[in-house]
Amino acid sequence: MKIFTPFIALLSLATLSSCEGEKSEDSHKSTYSTNSIKITVETVLPTMQMFQKELKVVGTVDPLQHVDLLPLESGSIKRVLVDIGDRVNKGDLLVVLENPMITREVEALKVEAEAAKKQLDRLQKAANTASGLIPAAEIDAAEATSARASSALFSGMDRLSFLEVTAPISGVVTKRNVHPGAVVENGLTAPSQTPMLTLMSCEDIRIKLPYPERDMRFIYAGAEIRLHFPDLDKTINTYVTRVSASIDSDTRTVDVFVDMASADCSIRPGIYVEGALIGGSQDSLLSLPAGVRFVENGLPFASAVINGVVKKTSLTVHAEDKHNIAFSAEGVNLSTEFIITGRNLVKEGDAVNTKLKK
Repeated sequence: MKIFTPFIALLSLATLSSCEGEKSEDSHKSTYSTNSIKITVETVLPTMQMFQKELKVVGTVDPLQHVDLLPLESGSIKRVLVDIGDRVNKGDLLVVLENPMITREVEALKVEAEAAKKQLDRLQKAANTASGLIPAAEIDAAEATSARASSALFSGMDRLSFLEVTAPISGVVTKRNVHPGAVVENGLTAPSQTPMLTLMSCEDIRIKLPYPERDMRFIYAGAEIRLHFPDLDKTINTYVTRVSASIDSDTRTVDVFVDMASADCSIRPGIYVEGALIGGSQDSLLSLPAGVRFVENGLPFASAVINGVVKKTSLTVHAEDKHNIAFSAEGVNLSTEFIITGRNLVKEGDAVNTKLKK
């Protein structure tokens, strides 16, 4: 029995090696067969739709009318009848100036005008009493003198009236820079001087909202817009009044304006405001569900299936909302399928089966 032991051992080893080889080959075949199975992913097709999105920016509230008051005559301040915060109506007296030189000049002009008028009256009376006694040329000269004196008096009276400064608009006094005794110059000859008062209309306001240049296609006069004033806990739905015809070259923004009334002056110039414009495209845009998009290195992509093979496609997103994105991409049309479910199970270049999502 001992004579056959090595032979039996060798036969057993050969048999074991053969079995292990077959098992290894079967295992390799099994692994290969598993890797060759195509994964089925759920896909969607792009659609064309009128896309809307909310464009939100922070704006400023400005008065529709804003006036810095300068005097139309030089003089010293005699009285200031208003102060900061006072509401005034158009034509109300605000500031009284005094200028003795103008006052004396007007008094002298009154005397000259009266004298010229009396001289004219005497000549006309004499001419009517005795025909031909007073030459017509003398009467004409007297009439011209009287007319010049009256015109000079009217000019002097205008200058005198300029010493009373009245409100050119209705509004609120926001600045006061003068006090009784201060000397001011004629605003026509010294326009760079500090204004006496600043008036601002709070009943009519203009809201300016700087929107990015890229959103211009969604912005037009008459577009719906929602204005929110956080400090007042107030929201107003209204419409865009006008859009600037130019773009700011530094900020690449276009100004959108909303003119509105605030009868109680609760929405004051300078208050914080947020403008949310619902952008509506003027034509249909290629659209996909937002879940199709993924981001790599800050850039948007989507996995398309072209001829049964996965291809990572770069997207240019034009607009978006909670559910959809409006986009464009090279080589994409309405028949291009995009993976909506199962994207993490495949990689670019994999062959897949597709099932359109209903």
